Amino acid sequence: MALEIVQNRLGLWRDPQWSAGMPGVYALISGVSAYAHFDGGTGKLAPDGHGLEQLLSSANTAASLFKWLRQSFKRQDMPVVWCYLLLSPTPAERAVFDSKGLRHYAEPNYLGLQQAIQLWTGNAPQPAAAARASRTLFFFSGHGVQSNWNALLLPSDYLDPELGQPPHYQNCFSTGELRKWMEENPVGEHLALLDACRNEFSPLASKGATANTVFPVNPPGGAAPRSAATLAAASPNTVAYQLKNRPLTLFGEALLEAVTGSADPAGTELPFRELVDYVKPRVNVLLKEAAGTTLEQTVRPRIDGDDHLIVTELAQRARRSARSSRGAAAASPVPRGPGVDAAVRAISERAAASLMVSTDAISLDGMRTSPGEAYRRFGHEYASNIWRDGGVALHSLVDGKRLEDGARLLKVSRDESSSIVHIDLALDARPGGILLVFEGIDHVQRERLAVALPTDENDRMPVRLSIGIAAAELGGPLKIQSLLARMGPGPWNPHYAYLWDLTQQAQLSSLIQAAESADPARLQMAVEAKSQAQAAAIAGLLLLARAGQIGKVADWPRNLMNWFPKVPDGAVLWAEALRQAQRSGVAKPFGVMDPADEMATALTALIDRGAPFFADSLDLVDRLVRQALRTDMASAQRDKLEQLAHALRRIFDIAMPGGDFVVLPGLPRPPWLDSSKGAITVREMLRLLRGPGL
Repeated sequence: MALEIVQNRLGLWRDPQWSAGMPGVYALISGVSAYAHFDGGTGKLAPDGHGLEQLLSSANTAASLFKWLRQSFKRQDMPVVWCYLLLSPTPAERAVFDSKGLRHYAEPNYLGLQQAIQLWTGNAPQPAAAARASRTLFFFSGHGVQSNWNALLLPSDYLDPELGQPPHYQNCFSTGELRKWMEENPVGEHLALLDACRNEFSPLASKGATANTVFPVNPPGGAAPRSAATLAAASPNTVAYQLKNRPLTLFGEALLEAVTGSADPAGTELPFRELVDYVKPRVNVLLKEAAGTTLEQTVRPRIDGDDHLIVTELAQRARRSARSSRGAAAASPVPRGPGVDAAVRAISERAAASLMVSTDAISLDGMRTSPGEAYRRFGHEYASNIWRDGGVALHSLVDGKRLEDGARLLKVSRDESSSIVHIDLALDARPGGILLVFEGIDHVQRERLAVALPTDENDRMPVRLSIGIAAAELGGPLKIQSLLARMGPGPWNPHYAYLWDLTQQAQLSSLIQAAESADPARLQMAVEAKSQAQAAAIAGLLLLARAGQIGKVADWPRNLMNWFPKVPDGAVLWAEALRQAQRSGVAKPFGVMDPADEMATALTALIDRGAPFFADSLDLVDRLVRQALRTDMASAQRDKLEQLAHALRRIFDIAMPGGDFVVLPGLPRPPWLDSSKGAITVREMLRLLRGPGL
């Protein structure tokens, strides 16, 4: 039967036959368009809203997903039996809801969402049989922010001034906690859909703060779920869009198209991977159609466990085509259509910026000794001064020494105001990687921003940097606010050129298509020392790992781990290859007699090798360690894994994902460092990444 109103609990809908522990789908759906204390809100305004504004269509997007879930979701032997609905609509959205008789929803303020999360997690079935036959669904549309490594969701009463000073920035919700709960809860399937921005929120990030703890801790030793999948509307430090005169967010519009049949008009069911492959490019097609822009919205999936999670079964009927912003039927709603190809090509050119400044190469030392060269490339003083006064430096991750040079600047592009600057670098060949540091209280908002980058032993490593320069407050000085680093195209090396094309496809269009088209022989060649492209090999194997296809290269991750001990990511990839093989039912993958012991050995190698370079690797090792610690093992091995888990928590305390790699800001200084004041030093960053030996 369809969900019906529970009269004594505003927002709760249940199957009238529901009883505690009943198997089925348990959902929490929340949409926040109206924020009471931001500009334009109905409540007392926060003294400083930090530029946060009212939203346009998040409540209607959530209500539309609830309607689909209630009326059209279908999965054999998995009925929807429980749903908590929370909406904070604009006046226009509320009028539409009232006209349709939708009034039974709770307010998604901090206390309301906290209670809803507790009811949702508490009512999910616990007995093994019922849990395995069930699914949880979490959907949130509204404001989201990034605080260092933490992606956070904001309730409708965020920054309520009635709570007094200082502002209660922590009154929000952590998607990291949500994922951790999903990955460790015994319910068979978990699906989270997060329709929110992930741009950095400095009031939280600069204090090292995150959300208050809300999600319960699962008891140790419980059964792992079959699947725990997340689809986020934005990647770290990027924006999710909603536009005027569109009733749904762009992510919500693409999502609802997919679950109602547009992803595969001839199909009978919608797997999670197919959902991703539709929504990822479709969002950018809608953005281009509606706004005529090449702005990018990078949808980001994550799945642990069985890749074949069926989101919904599709009714056997003619599918309606996806609609464009002008109301005409799109010529090809499927992700492989020509419209998507054109949009992806346009988006992929975004790094060229609006003004090309220089394409002639120069060494970092040349920038320092020829001051006019820095200004010629970067324009405004606030963008160029840091390059000519010693504020940009490289440090070896092997011995910590500052390098006099070590890189060549290949190309600079920027907008007219130099507020967005893209830089292509070639890092000199050397073992072990480097720490690239931007520093100076006059140049960097958090005094120091550093990124750890891999280097190849025998050839140059290409890196593309993106730097954001702005004032932290109205009328304040212009400083570097953000730093992103991605592996660049490297046209001098065929492996980097090949991996650039693959990763562009994975980022902007289809992860699964990129993984399927990846040539194992090319990736294996990049692992070999003679290919001089170890960083390209890591990127390729990470792409396969994210798509659940790392088995395509057999045991070559073990070779990467053994041949290049100064590249910590190899050990992570070998552990993940073993995990994926075991998940697929292979008892002794790659001839390994005790896979669990081999995985633990690979992971604990990081204690000596240091933190991985790639942000995806760091997320992956965190998940692998947490999973390993929930199993039985020898006490000595557990002690090592606990030591590694402690080191990872310290990195997450201060680090942030910055494109492909891990960025470390100088501020805030975490309390577990010594009591001296000031920004985290370069030496402290090096020790955090590579251990006390540096």
